[in-house]
Formats: sequence, structure tokens, C-alpha cells
Amino acid sequence: MAVDIADPKNGFRHCEVVVFINEEVIRNGGGPAFYLTFRSRPWKDIEDCLRYVIADTHVPRTIKRACAWSALALGVRVATRQREKQSRRVQHLNDQVEEHEAATWTLATDLQRLREERDEVVSELRSARDNLKQVIHECGMLHKRLIEFELSQKLLAESQDTEYPGTLPWHLTVKEHREALDTDLQNEQYAVSRKKAPMSSITGMPVSPSP
Repeated sequence: MAVDIADPKNGFRHCEVVVFINEEVIRNGGGPAFYLTFRSRPWKDIEDCLRYVIADTHVPRTIKRACAWSALALGVRVATRQREKQSRRVQHLNDQVEEHEAATWTLATDLQRLREERDEVVSELRSARDNLKQVIHECGMLHKRLIEFELSQKLLAESQDTEYPGTLPWHLTVKEHREALDTDLQNEQYAVSRKKAPMSSITGMPVSPSP
């Protein structure tokens, strides 16, 4: 038997076809040798060998027919093998496409997230820049007011010196006036206490201060 009916890789879907091919191979004096020799070879090798058999005038015509039937079965087997190979390749390509699509989706998601983070950072930087401008403006205003205040104090001091030449600054004059007032008050209290002392020693009674 050239073709094994139980072989799932023979490429045939119907057992009747396999039985008929095997019968034709055996009827023409052939055997499983040709089929078993080339069952794992590419179609090019099968066709080259079949051509060699057909071209050989010493090979009987019946054997040529048997080899032709075996080559037919091998052609179906090769086609099935190529179809399975193509199917696996297509499946592999589909898997790669799915992986690339998943990677593309992930990259798109990451890109969107990075864009949002960038926009947030840009917004924060703009807000910080505006706040810095406001602080610089306020510092400038305070510095200007400080200069104006110092200038006004200087002008005030110069105007007082011009109006009362030879006098001390006003804050020193006020201080001396307060010290003199305190001294006069202490002297007056001391004089009153000396006048009341003899009377209290004579009467032996404390003298209340007059209203």
C-alpha cells in the first residue's frame, strides 16, 4: 500500500480516493517505495524523479503509471503540507499584528498621559511665573515707598534745621523737656515735705496734706 489511509498528513479527505490510488499503484506493478521515498521531499524533487522515470525507455509503462499515481498522491501531500505551513504563518502574522496593535494602544495611552502631564506642568509653570511677576511688582512698590519715606524724613529733618538753626533735633528737645519737667516736680515735692516736718514734730499728730 502506497498511501496510508490513517495518515492525517496524506491530504485526502475521502478514504475511497486513497483506496483507488493504492489499487492503481499495485495493479501497475508498483509499490510503496516511490511514495515513502519522497513523502517528505519538496515537489521539485518529486517531479524531477518522475520525469527521470518517464524518460527512461527501459522502465515498463506500467511502472511509469504506478509512479505517476504515487506522484499524484505525493502532490496532494505536498499541497496539504504547504497549506498547513501557510496557515501557521498566517496565524503567526495575526499574532504579531495583535501584539503590535496592543503595543500601539499602550504607546498611544502612554503618549496621551505624557501630554496631559506636560500640559499640567506647563500650567503650573505659567502660574508660578505669574506669581513671581506679582511678587517682583510688589517688592518694587515696597522699595519705592521705602525710598519715598526715607526721602520725606530727610526733607523733614532738613526743613526743621533750616527753620530753627542751632537747635537740636525735635526728638532730642522733647526728651530734654520731659527730663526738666520731672526734675522740677521732684524739687517741689521735696520743699513741701520740709515745711510740714516741724509742725508734725510739735503736735505729734500727722498733718494731712492740704487740698
